[in-house]
Amino acid sequence: MSDLVSLPADFNPDLTLCGGQAFRWTPIAAAPSAAAYQGVVGDAVLTVVRADHGNWQVRLLNHPPTPTWRRRICAYFDLDRDYRAAHHLVVERLRRLSGTAAWTPTTDPLGAFFNQLAGLRLLRQPWFETLVSFVVSANNHLPRIRQIIDIISRTFGQPLGDDHYAFPTPEALAAADPATLRTVCRVGYRDRYLSRLAQQISRDRRFWEHAATLPTAALRQALRTLPGVGPKVAECVLLFGFHRWEAFPVDVWVRRALAILLGDPSPPSPAADRRRIAAVAATLGSVAGLAQQYLFELMRRRLITGSLSGNHRV
Repeated sequence: MSDLVSLPADFNPDLTLCGGQAFRWTPIAAAPSAAAYQGVVGDAVLTVVRADHGNWQVRLLNHPPTPTWRRRICAYFDLDRDYRAAHHLVVERLRRLSGTAAWTPTTDPLGAFFNQLAGLRLLRQPWFETLVSFVVSANNHLPRIRQIIDIISRTFGQPLGDDHYAFPTPEALAAADPATLRTVCRVGYRDRYLSRLAQQISRDRRFWEHAATLPTAALRQALRTLPGVGPKVAECVLLFGFHRWEAFPVDVWVRRALAILLGDPSPPSPAADRRRIAAVAATLGSVAGLAQQYLFELMRRRLITGSLSGNHRV
């Protein structure tokens, strides 16, 4: 059995692994002329490398490539989904929002760039790690978030060999001294949120073990009862941790992309902003989550005009 899992021909590792939905992946040099990416998923250490024929492939480094592990890797990269169809649906619905029958580089600033994003996939990540990561993400930028998650894993997670560490369990994080979280892990004021959040999940472990079976509305409500979890973090966890594609996280970049898309640059009142976001999410429907990641990437990569700085997820 091969120890490699092939990814689709259009898979884009930078968009997927380094675009703000996951924080355990690092670009590495696999060879003088080739890039690779290394990451930790649960208790698995993975590398994504480019094969001779050009496609990207995944190698599992610390477990034998059993059928069970291959299925887990396929699930993590969401390989059973038709992303070509999802891409076309995202573009169609964003076009509908803009009120533009056809996009060209001269008629709409977004239209020329969507095909560059077709290799983006939404990962099926461990939900507790995703929850902690997005609580940490508030008012933070991507390199710092990655650094904090790495330190938390090294401090409280199980070693996996070769200087890799699993993300800690809720119980391990619940037992952590908040002062250690603040000073060693550098989470700042979030120390009290992370400690209380992990303790609450540990107490309600049976509920959270079955949380993935809840309807989205009920799961959203449950997430928002956790310390440090507001509306935006809850949407991120729904999308990136529980793979609810109808979730629609809106940060400052997505909000500005929507202003360009809708042709309405003036900031609305908070109530009007909530109504507008709800209407956009309803129009995008089953591909809202993928659409918001497209909008985020358009702004992150400066593919549309805007005066922005830093790779924040705020």
